[in-house]
Parts: sequence; structure tokens; C-alpha cells
Amino acid sequence: MGSSSIHDYFECGGHQSVHWLCGGRYCGDCIKESIDSGLPPLSSQDPKCRKINNVTSYAQIDRGPENLIQANYLNEILSGVPNATFIMTFRNMTKWYMSLTNWWSDSKQVPFLPTKDNSMRKRFEVANITGLPVGVGRNVSEFTHFYCEYVKRVRKEVAKYPGRHELIEIDIEDPSVGLQMEEVFGVNRTCWGKSNTGNHHDTVPAEELQR
Repeated sequence: MGSSSIHDYFECGGHQSVHWLCGGRYCGDCIKESIDSGLPPLSSQDPKCRKINNVTSYAQIDRGPENLIQANYLNEILSGVPNATFIMTFRNMTKWYMSLTNWWSDSKQVPFLPTKDNSMRKRFEVANITGLPVGVGRNVSEFTHFYCEYVKRVRKEVAKYPGRHELIEIDIEDPSVGLQMEEVFGVNRTCWGKSNTGNHHDTVPAEELQR
């Protein structure tokens, strides 16, 4: 949610940023591999993960729902990163759900488990994410509950590291978000814009929202 806008914002401000890929591999896979090997999250030695240690902004670290690293390995990331400012994004949940429902993935470009369809929402439903078990996420209510619980979890865990980690919360639909980002990060507000809106439409049948 808003990761492309965050990535473009920091690049516009002259910072090195990664979005999804950390060189020749997905950032999430590089991070998961390091954690599973007992190493700090951002310490991959794989040459294909060469960008993992040389950037200041990690706008998107997951590989989609199939490896939602920030949810599945939240504690390991917080304990393994020396210091960081985490950005929690918000938007109207119904609009986000509609966007996910109408966001289709090209299976040749994005690896994911076989599903009845390849919408982003369906991929979330079958991915078995921490806080979102298989079969859950079929409507706005379930998705909202998942995200709200995730937000609470992030707030609680970040608070355990005072002076080390900071949490910034932004509403990407708020017209003043550029000013908020500028006040926190020092990058001019004009660098903020809505990126990666895609060609999908935020409309789905009413029964899809309620089922």
C-alpha cells in the first residue's frame, strides 16, 4: 500500500531506494534467507542480493503475499536491524480491498501458488500469512480486521525499542502527506505523488465486498 510512492519519493530526494528487488533477487527472499540462516535480516552474502546493504530506503521488502516478510518475520526484523524508521501506510480499506481484487498478476513475472484466479486479493487469501490464515480475507471486514491487528502488533513491537526504532504513520490519501513526509525525512514535499495506480479499477460487485 503506497510502496511505489514511497520509493519514488526517496529517489526523487536523492536517496538510494529499493522496491521489491534488491539486485537480482526479491528483497523478501534475501531477508528470509538471512533470518533462516541465523543472520541479521539485511546481511545476505548472495551477490544477487547486492543492494540489500547499500540503500537507505526499503520501500517494499515483501515478494507479495507469498512472502509477506514484514508480517511473518516482524520480530526478527525489529531485533536484527540496528536502527530504522518504519513507515506504516493507511488508506480507505474498502478502496484498498477493491484495488487488490482488481489487481491481476502476470504469472510469468510473479511466482505464486495456483489459485482460481490470480488477483492480488485471492493470493492473500491462500498465502497463509501471520494473522491471515488460509481462507480468510474474502471480504472487506476480514481484510480490515487483519490489517488493524497487524498495525496494533507493529506499534506494540516497535515501542519495545525506544531510541532505536521509530514508527511513522501516514494516510496516503491525505493531501498533506507530502508535507508530513518532508517534516520527518527532509525531502521536499513536491517529491510525493501517487505512483503505480495501474490500469485496474477500484470497483467490484457488492456481493464480492460482503461475502
